[in-house]
Amino acid sequence: MTTSAVVDQVHLGDHICWAHEDDSDGLDAAGRFVAAGLRLGHKALWFTDAIAPSAARDHLDSRGVPTRAALAGGQLRIVAAEEAYAGSGRFTPEAMIDTLAAEADRSRREGYPGLRMVGDMGWALRHRASPADLCRYEAEVNRLFIDGHTAGMCLYDRRLFPSEYLVPVTTAHPATVGPRTGRAWTPLLRAYRTRDPHGLRLIGEIDRSNRGAFTAMLDHVTGEATNERTTVLDVSELSFADVGAATALARARRNAPSAVRLVGCRPALSRLLDLVDGTARAGGVA
Repeated sequence: MTTSAVVDQVHLGDHICWAHEDDSDGLDAAGRFVAAGLRLGHKALWFTDAIAPSAARDHLDSRGVPTRAALAGGQLRIVAAEEAYAGSGRFTPEAMIDTLAAEADRSRREGYPGLRMVGDMGWALRHRASPADLCRYEAEVNRLFIDGHTAGMCLYDRRLFPSEYLVPVTTAHPATVGPRTGRAWTPLLRAYRTRDPHGLRLIGEIDRSNRGAFTAMLDHVTGEATNERTTVLDVSELSFADVGAATALARARRNAPSAVRLVGCRPALSRLLDLVDGTARAGGVA
């Protein structure tokens, strides 16, 4: 894997799980992600854990990033992840999502074209955040990224996190980078909120590796907050969806408080939806 080539493929709207196996890989990825954003005029927030904020700044300085000006002007903030995620002593997914939403709103008001956030998640083990809470946070925070203004990279050290944490949190991200990622990597799934019509534009693939993220985004745009508006899901650029994705789409069409309409549905997905719908009706599934 070439870190620079992979990081260059992360765009505004992406929420990436970077699952690494050595400290230098995680640091290099985070540093490149932040530095690239600053060059593009984005605001950047770096929540550090494996290293101190001062060491993160030194790393950026070594890469030629003018951190003094960026920090003084408010374009860059580097803080300890523990303070950001669990400053009150206890991690609460909803409170952290509200905090990050406020940061995204602030960056818009300040005139930045985008916001990049990178978080080293090692603190979660020390604070005994449950796998369920951490997974819920990673899934629900996707609603911030579908607006296309923010990009996020979450660092998970595979040496620290047992499988009961790592497996569900990776599926809560639309895309994951692992130790065997090749140079040609691009995010498996991209999703963007649409305003007129209300809905979601889906690009790429949905399978077991990102199903938690997809389900959370789908629930967000088809839930009670739709205010009885029809939800339009543009799947014309969706190249693959597995049975689990089709089941989630069929469930949304049956159970959403207002109509859910798919546009650009390819024949293979249409057949899969028909099969899933028929199975649900035969089994009496609501």
